[in-house]
Parts: sequence; C-alpha cells; structure tokens
Amino acid sequence: MIVREDVQSLLDEVMSNRRHLHMYPEIALNTPNTEAFIVEKLKSYGFEIVEQGIAEHGVVGYLWVNDEPAIGFRSDMDALPMFEENDVSYKSTNDYAHMCGHDGHMAALLGLAKYLSAHKDKLKTSVCFVFQPGEEGPGGSKIMIEEGLFKKYPMRCIFGTHVMGEVAEGVIASRSGAMMARNGEVKVKIKGKGTHGATPQLGKDAIVAGAAFVNQIQTIISRSISPLNSGVVSIGSFHGGSAENIIAEIVQMEGTIRSFDDETYALIKERLISIGKGIAYSYDVDVDVEIIDYYLVVENDEALFNTLKNVIGDEFYEVEPKMAAEDFSFYQKEVPGLFYYVGTGSDTYNQHLHNARYNFDEKVLLNVIETNLRLLEALEAIA
Repeated sequence: MIVREDVQSLLDEVMSNRRHLHMYPEIALNTPNTEAFIVEKLKSYGFEIVEQGIAEHGVVGYLWVNDEPAIGFRSDMDALPMFEENDVSYKSTNDYAHMCGHDGHMAALLGLAKYLSAHKDKLKTSVCFVFQPGEEGPGGSKIMIEEGLFKKYPMRCIFGTHVMGEVAEGVIASRSGAMMARNGEVKVKIKGKGTHGATPQLGKDAIVAGAAFVNQIQTIISRSISPLNSGVVSIGSFHGGSAENIIAEIVQMEGTIRSFDDETYALIKERLISIGKGIAYSYDVDVDVEIIDYYLVVENDEALFNTLKNVIGDEFYEVEPKMAAEDFSFYQKEVPGLFYYVGTGSDTYNQHLHNARYNFDEKVLLNVIETNLRLLEALEAIA
C-alpha cells in the first residue's frame, strides 16, 4: 500500500535535487557532473546496483527483487544551449538552461528511487531507473539500447514523463497510440552558375530554383498525403547570394519533416527527393536533398494507457497528438512503453517549454512520484 505521507515528505528532497540540477545544467551527451550527482544520490538511498558511463554519461539504478523482467522508469538529463531569464535563487550558473524541465524529471525519478528503496520489502518486481543524456540530441536512448541496456537489464515495460506547460498544473495527461511524431531533418543544396545580375541569361539562378523548390514542396501535404493523415514539411532556413548584383550560384536550405506514422513519413521523404530531381531538370541546376532520420513515433501501449487512465480516474486528461518528437520512442520499439505529461501550467507559471522563462512549482513532481507508484501497484509490482 502506498504511504501518501511518505510521498509528501519527499518534497524538500525533490526541491533540493531539482534546484541543484537546475543551477548546473549540461547538454547533449556531455553530462558528467549531472551523472556524478545522480550516482551519489542513488548510493545514498541505498542502491547496491548503480551503473554509469552508458551513452557516455547515462546512469542506471537497479532495485533487484527477483530475476523476472523489471519495470523501467526513464528520465532525460540534458539541458538546452540557451540563457535563462528567470530571476530565481537557483538560476543557471552557466550558458545552458533546463528550459525543457529535464531537471524536474530527474528530481522526480530520484524521489521515486528514494521512496522505493525505503520500501523495498514491499516490492514484488525489480525496478530499473534509467537516467538518459542526449534527449535533445543526438538521441541518447538509442545509444543506451545499442550499448546493451535491455540485454543487461531486461524490462517488461517502461514509463517516461514530461512536464508540460500547456496542461493545467498537476494534471496527468496522455493518450493511447501515437502521441508524438516521427521527425527528420532536411538539408538541401542547390548549385547553379553565378554571373552578373545584368546578364542573368549567362547564369543559372540558384535562388529562383530554390524558391521553386520551397513552393513545390507545399503540395506534399495538401496533394500527396491523405487528408486523414498528418504531416509537416517546413523549411526554416534559406541562405543564398552575396550581393545585389550577382546571380547566386549556391543556395542552402534546412527544414524539418514530421508525421505520426511511418508510411506517411516515407512518402514525404520520397516526394522531397522527387521534387528535387524535378527542380534540377527544370532549372538546369544541381540539387542535393539529404534527409536525416531522427526519432520514431511515440506510440503508447494501449494496455499501459488504460492502466494509467484507471489509476488517475476522473482527473485524467486525454491529450491530442503533438508534432514534437521524443527519443523515448526508441525504448517503445523494444518493450511496451507509456509516455505521459504532468501539467505545470498556472497563472504564476504560464510559459511553455524551451522559453527562457519556463519554470514550475516543484509540487507537481510529487504527482509524478505518486502516479508511478500507483502504476506499480496496478501492475502488481508493489504490495
């Protein structure tokens, strides 16, 4: 039985951990100080199995009960390369900032670890705590899997959480099936022939060809994709030319593609490449279209979703899918997984993720701890 008073008593520890992590953010896979802090905390909570150095600075804490597959919980570790604008005593001390809430995710998972370690005698299933770097890039989850995460620590399922400013404070929210998008990066280089602006007939205008490319790809979603499916093709960067009287020889573009299913994603890629070939032929230029695949669709397991919905009850909020991406999706390709949000939105805390003033009330992290405990209880993993 979950001792609610024991959960509430974790608040000071959770706040202290979160604020320490908030003050010393690290990015990508380069999170050595964050790693050291987590390892120190897990050992202080009585963990006997703590492995570090996975995906460079990832950490796994393991509460062993028996040899059956464990139930996993994952937190990301990395911050963002941006300055914080909050006027708080625990403001970032360097050029990075936890404006995506990963400091809160780590603090909540450490809080769960402390509670379960203190109540290990009530556990009926082993529990695996995964602290993963590189969620913002390059995809630390995939690296941890490639380095043997599930082979060394078999899991029957895994849960992940994210704070969310668009959801009301403290509310637990999720959905069954596709919750977040598959995504990729598009890089386009067009090479024409430079010449004087007064003699365009002697050149091959890369800007005109580039503009035509941008215009034509707008039809991918409206004419190549079924209206019943969803996709995004956005060019966010377009660079070409050096002077007002020179026909540009080189244009370079970068953009993003996103979809909620693999078939639509593949079709978007196919059309981008085909349109590039058509532009090359039509404008007599060289066009190179490179597509870099990033994260997969976050596809929530239906049974785990129903379990979450049942344990939360009437206060549960079912969200619409988001075109944002999350590398938790790689875990879900290995074992059944569920990703859910905890709301942080309020009159006081009304900024969204990746904003330089994003912040939240740490009390919502107790909701995460209690939700995870109730999930364990529903899965008959804790007495």
